Amino acid sequence: MDTLADYEPLEYYTDTLREKVKQNAADYFDALVKQAGVSARQNASLVSKYNAACAKAAHAQKKLNSCKVLRGFTIFFTVAAFLAAALFFVIFFTGEDDWTFALYGGLCAALGVVLLVLLLTKLKKLLQLREAKYQKAAAAAEARKAACMEQLRPLHALFTWDMPRKIFAKTAPFIQLDEKFDVQKQDLLARKYGYAPAEDNDSSTVFVLSGSVDGNPFLFERKFRCTMGEKTYTGSIVIHWTTTSVDSEGHVHTQSHSQTLTASVTKPAPFYGYDTQMVYGNEAAPDLKFSRKPTHANELSEKQLEKKVKKGGKLLAKRSRRAIEEGRRFTEMASTEFEVLFGAADRNDEVQFRLLFTPLAQANMLDLIKSDDGYGDDFAFRKEGPVNVIRSEHAQRWQTEISPARFQTHDLAAARRDFIACMAEYFKSVFFDLAPVLALPLYRQQKPREFIYRDVYPANYTGREAEVLANRLGYAPFAHIDSKTDCILKARPLQKNGLSDRVAVTAYSFDTAERVDLVPMYGGDGRMHEVPVYWTEYLPVYNTAEMALKEVGGTREAFEGKRRQADLSSLLRTFAPGGNSAYGDGLIAFPLEAGQFDAAADAKLGSMFGIEQAASMAAFIVGVEAVKEAADILDKEEAKATSQQEGEEQISAPESASEPEKAQGASEQEGEEQIGAPASASEPKEEAPHKEQGAEEKSGSAADGPFAEFDTQNDENQKED
Repeated sequence: MDTLADYEPLEYYTDTLREKVKQNAADYFDALVKQAGVSARQNASLVSKYNAACAKAAHAQKKLNSCKVLRGFTIFFTVAAFLAAALFFVIFFTGEDDWTFALYGGLCAALGVVLLVLLLTKLKKLLQLREAKYQKAAAAAEARKAACMEQLRPLHALFTWDMPRKIFAKTAPFIQLDEKFDVQKQDLLARKYGYAPAEDNDSSTVFVLSGSVDGNPFLFERKFRCTMGEKTYTGSIVIHWTTTSVDSEGHVHTQSHSQTLTASVTKPAPFYGYDTQMVYGNEAAPDLKFSRKPTHANELSEKQLEKKVKKGGKLLAKRSRRAIEEGRRFTEMASTEFEVLFGAADRNDEVQFRLLFTPLAQANMLDLIKSDDGYGDDFAFRKEGPVNVIRSEHAQRWQTEISPARFQTHDLAAARRDFIACMAEYFKSVFFDLAPVLALPLYRQQKPREFIYRDVYPANYTGREAEVLANRLGYAPFAHIDSKTDCILKARPLQKNGLSDRVAVTAYSFDTAERVDLVPMYGGDGRMHEVPVYWTEYLPVYNTAEMALKEVGGTREAFEGKRRQADLSSLLRTFAPGGNSAYGDGLIAFPLEAGQFDAAADAKLGSMFGIEQAASMAAFIVGVEAVKEAADILDKEEAKATSQQEGEEQISAPESASEPEKAQGASEQEGEEQIGAPASASEPKEEAPHKEQGAEEKSGSAADGPFAEFDTQNDENQKED
């Protein structure tokens, strides 16, 4: 199988893609080695010498450790000999006239002296000698390693962050990966496919990867989430009491007792974690809705699987009969195995479900579910009309970004093996998240209809990309001064400045306060005791600060090189005194802690990255739109003048009075849309203060989310903007 034309993704991966991605990764690595002019034979020789030096250092360290152990034993016996001598002499001088004790004492003292002399002379010199040999061997090993690293330094400089995407694109050209998740792709997913998830203050995007398969869009998104749960705190005290008793002989006995009383309380607390899912848009079966959860059927033996299918078949038969009795529409598929293992029993449209899951689609899906060649059945699948959401267990472990530093080692052969394995795992994780939708022939056959994008968007970049860059900047520029926990960063566009965006970033987090509950408990002494249980109350706080976002292109390595230059560093410190900045997907972001970032600053920043031409082209396009707008106004004026000359004064007079105002109003409105200015742009400081401190409030319910109480205020801010 050379293509995916016959709609069998698992077989296509096992027969073609699995080895193809490894070969492409090997070819890419070898091309970098050739470009760097690095000799593999020379590196192998240097690594061999380094390994030999490490072996010598390890041998020297082993001898040094044995000498240290010998010194420890000598010290122990020396101290023991002197203590024994002292004991024998004490016994002899305290009344025992037996000279045997004195003899033993003298011998022990003599032994202690001999061991002490040995410890301070020969053993000391031996230890110093072995220490020197070890240090020399370790230094020689480090020098060998430094030589290896220096030889591979030209290769290390060629490693970049975008290597996985390049290898992925070459391996599977039918899957197109975007450079960034732009506003047009977001507009496409929202207006055409209806993917516009409700924004909340409990999650923040930390990674996005968008692309398309046969023109149908997909989006990988990793979010950092905060959920409210319950945390149990414990406290304890020890109580004491005495009891008295009288025995049969009349004697009184007193007995002491003790008991540990342990109490616990459960209080709300925030919990943080990451969640990754893939969203895929396709117009096939547009009204169908269903969901399924992973069954991990690939972990079952053949007998266990057969038993599961048989048991599930009986339940399906009962469900079908019950659906008929209740007047609901549920018809079991011909393949009981598919019905049981895929398990989309909540589907709402039997006809579209069967159109989507043809016999070939069912076979492909069962292959994915039962096979161990991929990740097996570890994925949840939810379809809401044109929107398909895949959430897999392996995606939660997916290394979304691979640092070049991982491959910057001294051993070329080891780096090559790690590089190939890492790229193969990256490809496998992405491919098998897409595999459930690639397994459906109807999806592959469905070509998207033409979509008309908007001419002007209120922002240059998406809110998700802004949140990704904000999270890379860290919490410090945005967090509340009293924040004691992680932060959920939410981005909201404020204004377009040329090719840059001014963004408001709100950090939601918690302050903490120590509390104590006194829990009454009944003790063994027959009394009630109050057990103190100390717990932590989490108080929601928030803070809003501004950030600039701009596309500069290039690679992260190129950006790091420019950031070390004086001109860019000086410009960034104008707005962020600490020089804090972040790069990702061709975008840079920096906090606006000082200064005024306007169109002039945007142009200056663009010139440092050689994008004056792009800025000029954007200005030219805006100018053309203005000329067209002016021409429309002139045409309207001429039409009004003509109507006046024809004597339609009673009708045209009011129109002529209103048309210029309408034209001017339309012109002003379009101008505001082009720069993305909010309706209250005359008071930007009131809309989004540069450093706004949120008030402390008590936590809401877990069902509403930890920061639900801030939703109303956030909505008001968006209306103002």
